[in-house]
Amino acid sequence: MISLNGVLILRYNLGLLMIKIITYLFFLFSFLLTSCQPDSATQEENTVQNGPAQLPPIEEDYEEAQYKWGYINRSGALVITDNFDETRNFSEGLAVVRKKGRWGYIDKQGMIVIPLQFQGAWSFSEGLARVQTYDHKMGYINLKGAWVIPAEYAELGDFSEGLASFRQDQLFGYLDREGKVVIEPQYDQASAFENGVARIKKNGKYGLIKNKGTVLLEPKYEKAFPFSDGLARVKSEGLYGYIDKSGKWAIKPTFVSAFDFNLGIAPAKKDTQFGLLDATGNFVVEPQYDQLWYAGDSLWGVELSSKYGLINAFGEVVIPISFDQLYSFSEGIAPYQLDGLWGYLDNQGKLITRAQFGLAWPFKDGLARTAVYRGIAFIDTKGEIVIPPGYMDVRDFSEDLAPVQVYR
Repeated sequence: MISLNGVLILRYNLGLLMIKIITYLFFLFSFLLTSCQPDSATQEENTVQNGPAQLPPIEEDYEEAQYKWGYINRSGALVITDNFDETRNFSEGLAVVRKKGRWGYIDKQGMIVIPLQFQGAWSFSEGLARVQTYDHKMGYINLKGAWVIPAEYAELGDFSEGLASFRQDQLFGYLDREGKVVIEPQYDQASAFENGVARIKKNGKYGLIKNKGTVLLEPKYEKAFPFSDGLARVKSEGLYGYIDKSGKWAIKPTFVSAFDFNLGIAPAKKDTQFGLLDATGNFVVEPQYDQLWYAGDSLWGVELSSKYGLINAFGEVVIPISFDQLYSFSEGIAPYQLDGLWGYLDNQGKLITRAQFGLAWPFKDGLARTAVYRGIAFIDTKGEIVIPPGYMDVRDFSEDLAPVQVYR
């Protein structure tokens, strides 16, 4: 006869088995889905954001969702009724929503404040949002829905630091908030400005420009990345090096792979192994790892023989190299994987939760999504479930509201 404890242990083990099976099926489905899509960019690649972009399909191509989307608050209550076929996160007080083939904007009370009238709509940034009309033209509206820059462009980017990219024919330039051309269209690709610098591509080569169009790095590199700690990572003749703000080589290109500087050091790969460089190009941590990246909170993630851990700037192992997978820190907490399940640890190496989740997402605004036996739940920074599973699908919180898909 099986005891009550035996039954509970059996049920617990069956639950863990189910989570592992669900996780496997999820990743198998994700692999099949994404294997037909273009490869996503890694830190090592040069991800210049614009185009040409994939624009929304025409109205007739959208299908009405069987299960609608709404929004919950941080208590888990459905505060905006599930009336929408598709939703986005709130930004600057408004969220993009879709009904059938038309997009518009709602406020935090769920009221439609900018009518559902666009073929495509994007989140607000710096008080303006790009939208696409049904004649396939793009422009910008303000928070009241009024046109600020007319819909007469084939492609636009979001505003960042007062500028946004636009495409004219096949070339990109930049507009200001009044629609004035600040940088004439001349680039094959153009990213958003960040800290006064944007990445551009011209004639198949990459470089950097300032927000007045001044060339910071001539577009002559196979890859180029913005300055970090005063040095820009570039790829030349198949190898990576670093250039200073005068345009001279600070560290000559001798590395198979390399990442940006943080806190005065950078991961770089010599032959087959990664180590940590200082700003003079000398290794302060000798190459010995299969992978090495800045994980945040003054720690670097490492992979060695398919196991993951964390080291400090001196190469000292802070968190043992014993995990099956380990991600970067967000709000001082990182997801880890052991035996097919996920948990969380803090930047001191203390386990906040044991490995018990089928999936684990980064923390955002003090909460993280996790896949548990009955669905997706939110946990707090203590690892406690604060919003239990109750919806078909759940997205991250933004401005204290999270999109959810409701089963009815």
